[in-house]
This record gives sequence, C-alpha cells and structure tokens, in this order.
Amino acid sequence: MKCGLDSRFRGNDNMLRAGIDNRRGVGRGYWCCLSFSCYHLEAMESLNRQELFNYYNERAPEYEEFYDGRTSASIIDPALIREEIAVLKKLLPDYVSGRCIDVACGTGFWLPAYQEKCDRITLLDQSQRALRECDKKINELKIGHKIEKLREDIFHYPPAGQLFDSAVIGFFISLLTDDELDALITTLQASLVPGGKFTFMDNVWSDVIARIPRSKASMVTRTLKNGHQFRILKRYFDKEELYSLAERNNAKLEIVYWGKVLFFAAGSFPR
Repeated sequence: MKCGLDSRFRGNDNMLRAGIDNRRGVGRGYWCCLSFSCYHLEAMESLNRQELFNYYNERAPEYEEFYDGRTSASIIDPALIREEIAVLKKLLPDYVSGRCIDVACGTGFWLPAYQEKCDRITLLDQSQRALRECDKKINELKIGHKIEKLREDIFHYPPAGQLFDSAVIGFFISLLTDDELDALITTLQASLVPGGKFTFMDNVWSDVIARIPRSKASMVTRTLKNGHQFRILKRYFDKEELYSLAERNNAKLEIVYWGKVLFFAAGSFPR
C-alpha cells in the first residue's frame, strides 16, 4: 500500500503516539492527527519494518557497541549501561532451558550467557550480516552442533512443527507498535510448549532517559559510522504498559529486574 505517510509522518511525534496508543482515540488500526487524513496503521508498520530491517542489517558489525555505550544513539553513562547489562546476563540463564528460540537474535550477544542451559538453540533474524556475526560466537563457543540459524521474517515464525521450551527476546519489543507486540505475543504462545517461558529485556522509561531528553515513543534518527541515516520507531516502557500487554494477551508476566535504563521480565501462558 503506497501513500504519503512516510514523508508526512517523519518527526511528527503526536501522530506517532496516536498510532502506538491506537486503542484509544480514533480507533484501532488508524493513525490520525488534526492536520492530516487518517492512514492505515498497517502502512506505517510496513514502512517501519523495512527501515528497521535495513538499519539493523547495515549496523550489524558495530551493533554491540550499544552495550557499552559507544554508539551515537546512546548518551547515557556507559558505566551504567555495562552495569545493568551484567545484571541481565546473570539473570537470563535461570529462565532459559531445553529447546530455545532467540527471536531477533541480532549478533547473538546474549548467546554466551544462556547457551549452556540449552539442548538446542534456534537463532532467528532477518539480517544476513547479523547472522554472520553470530557465527563468530558459535565458533568461539564450539556449539555448532546444537545451533540452527534461520534467516526469516521475524514477524512470521516459528518454523512449521517446531515447539520450544523457552524464548529470548532482547531489545526488540521497544521497536514495535502495539499491534506488532500483540502479534509477537500470539506467536510466542503458539511456539512455546505448555509451561514454556519467554524473556523480555529492553529499555525502561525513567528519569535518566527523560533527562537526555528523549521522547517516550517517537521516530528517531540513527546514524551509522559510514554516515548512513535511518528513521526507526523507538519506545521506552513503564511497568503498567508491560502488565497491560500481558493481561490483554492472557499471559503471565513477572518483572524480575527494573533498573534505571533496562529491565528484565519473564513470562508464560496458562496451561
């Protein structure tokens, strides 16, 4: 579906918030603001997804610089980021086991933290460059015998007939609209065995973030070392949003850790 959404939408945070919070206001599935016509949310999602995929594919070789605060996207104290990343790494193995799927695995940053707890690991990402970065860790850890790599549309999985005991989702849900989040939860429920667990690790909305300053949800410009720029959706979560996401999708969610910039949450579905 082609329309003037992309050019009109850029930089318009009010319009963005209307779309993210589309359950209130003009109704589910539409973007609206006073100065523009309504547009189907699906059109924005398609544009955002393609830009998102292009961005992370090109960013793959420098992606992990985020985790120690060495990117232009982060002006938070690098020491604070490293401290909270260490907390998440320590927590993760307690919530991962058996057959695991790492959704939007990127460069496999979390793989060394949890791989010992798993019999089989599926690394799912749409970026070929990111999966090549995963190869480096797989080789270093000598775990190729229990790894399956899938280059697929992240929004259309799991592979037919496969069920998993656990799922890892790190720094992905903050890039999604509400509708995409609901779709992700639905897919998780279909791909996990009864009693299976999923984990969310991502950004919190806090005084530290607000002082940057940074909007709670907005389109942001990300610039790579080569100068290429991308516009992507970025949002930050409060606890209420996470509990609401779980409740409306009939999931149980425990917030295990709530830091100044990052959180760790573990979920499951009623048997």
